[in-house]
Amino acid sequence: MIYIRADGNTAIGMGHVMRCLAVAEAVTKLNCPPLVFLAADEGCRELIEDRGFCVFSLETDYREMLGEMPQLERVLDRRSDLVFVDSYYASDEYYLALGKLARVACFEDLGVPHPVDLLINYNLYAPQLEQRYRASLNEQNQQNLYPKNVLLGTSYMPLRRAFQKPSGYQLRDRVTQILITTGGSDPYFAAGAITDALIKDTMILEKGIHLHLVSGPYNQYAQELQSRYGSTAQITIHEKVKNLRSLLLESDIVISAAGSTVYEASSIGVPMVVFYFAENQRQGAEALAACTEITNAGCFAEEGSAVADRIREAVRRCISDSAYRERLCQQETALIDGRGAHRIAEQIEALCRRS
Repeated sequence: MIYIRADGNTAIGMGHVMRCLAVAEAVTKLNCPPLVFLAADEGCRELIEDRGFCVFSLETDYREMLGEMPQLERVLDRRSDLVFVDSYYASDEYYLALGKLARVACFEDLGVPHPVDLLINYNLYAPQLEQRYRASLNEQNQQNLYPKNVLLGTSYMPLRRAFQKPSGYQLRDRVTQILITTGGSDPYFAAGAITDALIKDTMILEKGIHLHLVSGPYNQYAQELQSRYGSTAQITIHEKVKNLRSLLLESDIVISAAGSTVYEASSIGVPMVVFYFAENQRQGAEALAACTEITNAGCFAEEGSAVADRIREAVRRCISDSAYRERLCQQETALIDGRGAHRIAEQIEALCRRS
């Protein structure tokens, strides 16, 4: 069996589950064993089952992953099982214990090597971390505290199926539609601050630009969004979004938190402005700004008002400079080829054969 261990809820959002679903869909197209998701609780069951996969709830605390080892010991078979882990709460102690029960692969975003059979960091900055991963292998191999194999860079970005095909996106002469997305959750109500900053801007008001707000499945401010903007003709709130690709294709600018959505927007080529909430998103936002002309507006959790102001200024530039938007489109589409999930699935297939 192949097991994918991931969680999603209001506190951590849905990024872990979404990228694992992309990998799961690619795995099912290959000659691999059956696949089941493992989750600490029921928080992400509906999303996973809607995509056609079974979920087994461990009924544990997602922040205390060592506590789930008794359940895993009853389930896993070291001779034939593989567990793909995606969690920032998985420690080296957890991976070492899990490695005694099954082959182990994981996503990793922070440049921290783990004792697994396969480690994947698909971020733009990942190739810069190769020496760190390799040094760990050379220095700690006696303690088995290193990844046996690493896959680095955007070639392994696991885009969802909808974003794996050519987009056919066309830049329009002028900006009329702006999309704002804060991920699966919005812990600091960034959507409200960004929207307020934009609708008070005379350039946006005078040009009649329409704002589209994506309210994620774990947005604790969903009702507040409706209360503030639900009756505003210039604003549309989108809940339970099933087809983000269509929204992106219809947008002239996308303002996004620095998660998986920025890679999906890049694959289409929508001119983008990014910001971030937490440290694990900082490197991605900074790398994106370093290799393109995309504006990284900064950490909303630390300086929300200033971030909203920087986003407004970046939007004004996009509105007034069509050549700049064209450059962004070209730079973004050069980053991603859409086959990352398939490449990961091939590595999982090979690891299953070796086991």
